[in-house]
Amino acid sequence: MTQGPWGAPPEPRKAPRLGLVLWLSAMVLLGLTLVGLNYFFPSATSPLADFDTVYLIGFLVLLSSSLLAVRQMNMKQTVRNILLWLAVGGAILIGFVYQDTFIAVGQRLRSAVIPGHAIRTGSREMIISESEGGHYMVYGEVNGVRVRFLIDTGASDIVLAPGDAKRAGIDISGLGFHQIFESANGIGRGATTTVATLSVGDISFSKVTVSVNQAPMSSSLLGMAFLRRLKSFEMGGHQLKLRW
Repeated sequence: MTQGPWGAPPEPRKAPRLGLVLWLSAMVLLGLTLVGLNYFFPSATSPLADFDTVYLIGFLVLLSSSLLAVRQMNMKQTVRNILLWLAVGGAILIGFVYQDTFIAVGQRLRSAVIPGHAIRTGSREMIISESEGGHYMVYGEVNGVRVRFLIDTGASDIVLAPGDAKRAGIDISGLGFHQIFESANGIGRGATTTVATLSVGDISFSKVTVSVNQAPMSSSLLGMAFLRRLKSFEMGGHQLKLRW
């Protein structure tokens, strides 16, 4: 053993801490990922300047700081762990950047699997997926109360089932059912009244004239009186597209 000038062995040279090197490498990779996303997807990554994204990046930095505890390295295991961390961090970052897109896809899937939920697809535009039997069912609100509607182009009015009318705060006992109309089930009687609000998805109208059916119905109806209030409506591809 080589002796020092005073007969003592020299102090060993300290090598850089392995954990620090790995952590700094992870930070460099994270920075390169952000630069790459900003370069290739400038419009999608524009939210990177907001506070929530900075918070997310800070969380990833804190999470990766566990690498500082590494003292020795098994090359195969270390490479695997680094790739795993990069995959997790990349998935979280991409999911955050494209959260609006993923939310829209999720809503479309929900609409397809569970019809009845109107999905906004653009500025003042939404779609309703076809329900079982080829009908278009949608959930709306009357006076703030949730109501299930059948969109019926063969009906002229907006018709509330008596049960839905009661839940919306309409006193049907005081109505005069003098309106006579023909339906698929024969001759029916209805009463005209006005509701404060009627909405379907983002479409909302105030002081809407509706008819309350005297006999029970499986669902309320949105007829042409509703559709004529829209800019346009179009059926195709098992979907009903509404614009207003």
